[in-house]
Amino acid sequence: MKMSMALVGTVLLALVAGARWTATTPQDTKSQAAQVAALNTHVVTLKMTGMFCGGCEAAVQHAARQVDGVTAVQASADKGIAEVTYDPARTTPAAIAKVVTEKSGFKAEVAGTAPNKT
Repeated sequence: MKMSMALVGTVLLALVAGARWTATTPQDTKSQAAQVAALNTHVVTLKMTGMFCGGCEAAVQHAARQVDGVTAVQASADKGIAEVTYDPARTTPAAIAKVVTEKSGFKAEVAGTAPNKT
């Protein structure tokens, strides 16, 4: 009887220890949520009129980040575009273009959209 109780205790201890090693941490959960969110994003290319320097790029990037649902922004004065990654469940390309135009002072027009391939 003592042997079987010891065996049961050992098995329970192993199960509890195993559960600790395989349990997800809050940080793991955040990382998984970020990966899922990235899979559900789209990228809109905005044709920008009037950008000519790094300060212009910064103004466009700052304006785009003000839109709820925007997750990343890259602007290029040389190319005259801004590529904005966004969550289509939270905003639209037209809404992003409108806010960028109003807040940056540069005219933004939707040139194209696509699902994010990251």
